[in-house]
Amino acid sequence: MRYILLVALAMMTISTTSFAWGKNVYGEVLVTDISPTDNALWKRENTAPPHYPMELAREGLQGCAVLSFDISESGKAKNIKAIQSVPHRSLGKYSRKMLKKWKWIPAVTAGEAKTEKRTLRLDFCIDDQSSEQTLQLCQQQTQLACNSN
Repeated sequence: MRYILLVALAMMTISTTSFAWGKNVYGEVLVTDISPTDNALWKRENTAPPHYPMELAREGLQGCAVLSFDISESGKAKNIKAIQSVPHRSLGKYSRKMLKKWKWIPAVTAGEAKTEKRTLRLDFCIDDQSSEQTLQLCQQQTQLACNSN
């Protein structure tokens, strides 16, 4: 029985890693503000799409994560919590790591910097066809619910 489980685990590992290593893989990460507002206090300094984490690509993992966090008076993300992470919790883990590195700048120059609570959704999509197709698939994915139900 133990031998069968080891063989099955090895086969799953081979199939997911062969996806990532056997051909070109295109990864997209789309960031969506869950409750956008015109009077947001902070905005991301670098608005380019984040890089797809290599570890997730190697495992063939894609899905979404919803994070809640505070942006401090100094423009740092604090109190980061993964609210949802589908289909695997490692998406939430990598999302938190990414968010910690982001720099936030005041959206308006007038006034005193204040803490702001935010909720973002990150969609992770990979495909082996083209970057355009991967982006299209990811845009479709953002329209789906990010929960395990």
